[in-house]
Amino acid sequence: MAKQKYEISDIDDYQNRLTEKQKKLLIRHCNRYQIAPEICAWYDDMDDFYSDWVEQIGYTKTGARKLMQDNKDEFKRFSDSSIIRLAK
Repeated sequence: MAKQKYEISDIDDYQNRLTEKQKKLLIRHCNRYQIAPEICAWYDDMDDFYSDWVEQIGYTKTGARKLMQDNKDEFKRFSDSSIIRLAK
């Protein structure tokens, strides 16, 4: 089966928050992990990520951090500390 080749035009940036540089990084990430660039959640930083995964869903901080580390395809962190979650 041929690998999917995603392009910037494939990004579903429903909040129009990505910079051009972030779009390029996201496409590289999606092509590496073969995951569609369909954003399902935005986090401003790790505190925002924890507020969702720890306070709302019930993970511990350690568990939430491990979830992100174990699912590198699903989460993309940017240099400005923002994080996106991609739909699987």
